[in-house]
Amino acid sequence: MHRALLLLPILLSCFLQGCNSLQKKHDHPVMIQAPQRVAQLDKEDPEDEDIAQAEAYDPKKHGEGTEIEQVGSMSLAKNPWDEWKDDTTIFNSQVAATVNGAPILNGDILDPNTMKLKDIREKMRASYSDPALARALPVRTPEDYEKIRYSIIQQEIPRYVMNKVLVEHLKAGLKPEQLKLMDGHIDETFEKEMIPKLKKELNVTNRTELELALNKQGTSLQTVKDNFALGRLAQECVAIKSDKPEPIDRPDLRAYYQSHKDKFLVAARVKWQQIQVSVTPELNKTEAREKLEQAIAELKRGVPFEKVVQKYSDGPSVKNGGEWDWMEAGNLADTKLEKKLFAMPLNQFSEIHEGPTSFCIVRITAREPDGRKPLGEVQDEIREILMNEQNERRKNKLFKELFTNVVIESQYSLPNFIPEDKPGHK
Repeated sequence: MHRALLLLPILLSCFLQGCNSLQKKHDHPVMIQAPQRVAQLDKEDPEDEDIAQAEAYDPKKHGEGTEIEQVGSMSLAKNPWDEWKDDTTIFNSQVAATVNGAPILNGDILDPNTMKLKDIREKMRASYSDPALARALPVRTPEDYEKIRYSIIQQEIPRYVMNKVLVEHLKAGLKPEQLKLMDGHIDETFEKEMIPKLKKELNVTNRTELELALNKQGTSLQTVKDNFALGRLAQECVAIKSDKPEPIDRPDLRAYYQSHKDKFLVAARVKWQQIQVSVTPELNKTEAREKLEQAIAELKRGVPFEKVVQKYSDGPSVKNGGEWDWMEAGNLADTKLEKKLFAMPLNQFSEIHEGPTSFCIVRITAREPDGRKPLGEVQDEIREILMNEQNERRKNKLFKELFTNVVIESQYSLPNFIPEDKPGHK
């Protein structure tokens, strides 16, 4: 099935979970309680849940019925898309939210999903004459499409609002000549980083072709650039306006290591080699065993292991010269062989092992016991963890300061943008 079609149930199910949560203008929008899906955006990936709900969705039960009487046989009353007028241009020009009066348009938020939405719309329309599509799509009226469109904005708008607050704060503290320099820097960065990337993705060679290709997708180079600038300037604001990072020294690394003992535990594991000969219709058990014995004889005569593997072995590790990488217990279907691997001494070939469908010999080349990784091995990982935690605290502190006085207006429900410190944070 077409890849885009596989994505439809995820988006189709989004509006089933509260897409009607659109609200009037809020008197105190900063303090609005976040809807469940928005509040959990950074905590979990909703894709599995969305797919499950889409698969379980019953249009008759949920009252989301279309004009189709029988999906399987495609007995149609009428196609509601025949009367629907494409309002994409008008809808995208409408304001989704304002931050201190600065607008965020519906189109700004929907732009990354332009082609996906177009594909959904076309498949919904086509489902009224295509039984296969009709069975694949749980809902497909123009109203369903509009709910999906709203649901995408509802899910994405918190991030756009937060970035807009940061950018407006950054610009407010700059003089006109500084703003001009900043815009010039963004233009230069966009030309250097994004233009080559976009040309490669869209398989075009010049700017005119790039603009035309983007127009076919329902967007423009300027819109892509505006979204790029918003995200990049928000990052700059956090870097410039938040507290300077504190140095992370050896005692900090050791303290984290000691207080997170379970984090760096490792199970016993082995590296090993294998020569395997399988029993096949062309090679019975006796013949397979004899072939493996010939391989063993060559090893004893000093023939290099890799050559013996290439000549005799048909196991899954042949392409790696018979070498298996680190393996923990519980990874082999042949439990008897696995038990032998974790018990035998290093650098000695085993006796012939008879498995369910093959014979093999194995040799352990390296072994690590149960234990904990040493600090020296994980200190870079710990440093990155501590830096990320510190950056999160710096960002949260900045957000508290900014969102206390900001004025946000939106018809969409928004979370409480003043984050709380996590337990244990400074």
